[in-house]
Amino acid sequence: MRLGDYIDRIKGEGLDVVFSVPGKEGQQPDAADLAKEITGLSCDSRQVSPGTLFVCKGAAFKPEYLQQAIEKGAAAYVAGKDIRRAMAILANMFYDDPWKDMALTGVTGTKGKSTTLYYIKAILEYSKVCGPDRFGFVSTIDTYDGINRFQSHLTTPEIIELTEHLANMRTSGIKMSGIEVSSQALKYDRVYGYRFRYGVFVSFGQDHIGSTEHPDVEDYFRSKLMLFDRSDVAVVNLSNRRIAEVIDAARQCKRIFCCTEENLRKEGGEVCFDAVIYDGIPAPYAKEGDKPAVKRVVKGIRLSMPGLFNAENASEAAAVAMDLGATEEEVVNGLKGVLVEGRMEFYENKERDVIAIADYAHNEISCRKLLESARTEYPGYRLEVVVGFPGGKGIQRRVDIPKVTAELADFTWITEEDPANEDLLEICNEAYGNLVKFGGKGCICPNRQEAAKRAILEAKPKTVVMIIGKGSEAYAYRKGVYYPVPADTELARKYIKM
Repeated sequence: MRLGDYIDRIKGEGLDVVFSVPGKEGQQPDAADLAKEITGLSCDSRQVSPGTLFVCKGAAFKPEYLQQAIEKGAAAYVAGKDIRRAMAILANMFYDDPWKDMALTGVTGTKGKSTTLYYIKAILEYSKVCGPDRFGFVSTIDTYDGINRFQSHLTTPEIIELTEHLANMRTSGIKMSGIEVSSQALKYDRVYGYRFRYGVFVSFGQDHIGSTEHPDVEDYFRSKLMLFDRSDVAVVNLSNRRIAEVIDAARQCKRIFCCTEENLRKEGGEVCFDAVIYDGIPAPYAKEGDKPAVKRVVKGIRLSMPGLFNAENASEAAAVAMDLGATEEEVVNGLKGVLVEGRMEFYENKERDVIAIADYAHNEISCRKLLESARTEYPGYRLEVVVGFPGGKGIQRRVDIPKVTAELADFTWITEEDPANEDLLEICNEAYGNLVKFGGKGCICPNRQEAAKRAILEAKPKTVVMIIGKGSEAYAYRKGVYYPVPADTELARKYIKM
């Protein structure tokens, strides 16, 4: 496609951006420029090659990035106030709207996005409607697009990268796919232009509030609800906070599935339940004129992952999979034995009286549900938590999580988690001060590996040690650099055997 095609489309959208050709800044591109074939699209100057249209985006954008792109042969570049929306349109143009060629599921929520996506994947890949390795996905944990498989760093990458993954899925013949959609992705147009077959809203709680994220909880909530603006079918967890508002927002979709579980229990280490799926809106949320909701129950589901709350995620996954053609039997069998890397990974010592659990829980709602579930599943056990707090984002977590652990845990080990450009000890001291304020007991141990080691090896019989926040992530983000470190899952497995 020619440069002129991209310029015409963006002009037609009325966006406030300017296209420039290197060496002709301040001039309109001439006929020869407009006829140039664009062979690449990037917002990363390191990825530019001759013929690339370079996108100048981001609050931290530096002039040297543009200079590098020009030196590497960028055919043109674009910048301006509406650059994020422009970038989304350009990405969909460059890759020819790959989302149109697949049943695309978007999953949003404060907790449970990855688990729900993996449950959908497990059912569909077991079923006859999809098959092994025929479900593409972009998650917080990892990404598989039919060509590439790798560990992820962001919940939802920038739209150029994300659309390239969908294009790879199309090239690979993948017809069903899913992506985790963060509130930031919805607010800042990382999925703008997409149309999701299913928009799944798994949970809501306070998180991502701060100067670089959402100014308040209302902005965060409304950003999450934007998923329904671009979804054909809404799938909603009835246990959601503010559920009536979620359902009202979902009414703009063509159909709504409302999901919950019943007969929830734990048997022999497995979570057992029946998934309840309403095709429509059940009482008390139905309004006059709504069609009666059709109730469907999938009985006898068993999950190998600890955590009673995972039944909610599995119920929503069942709704999506069955609407795509999976049978109830395939739902039950597809979910058997499913483990999600870094989520509720369970280890115990040889005496079976000390349990270590590694989980990605990193905000108030996920931490609360995790600890409440542990209290239910391990009555009479002492509960200790190893947790850190990231720098530069999620500042409210330094208040909310200590408050939860003060209430539900017996001891909290406060340690490192991706301090970024903040001072690690200052973060730890802030969190520890809040823990004490809320009446909790604990200590600061800045080295995460040492904190996990001490918590496990010093644990008394009948203790559950939860290492939360990182899961299977094997890196620490410090001063703009990702350093390799042992994952929480590795730490739990290593020290529980010593």
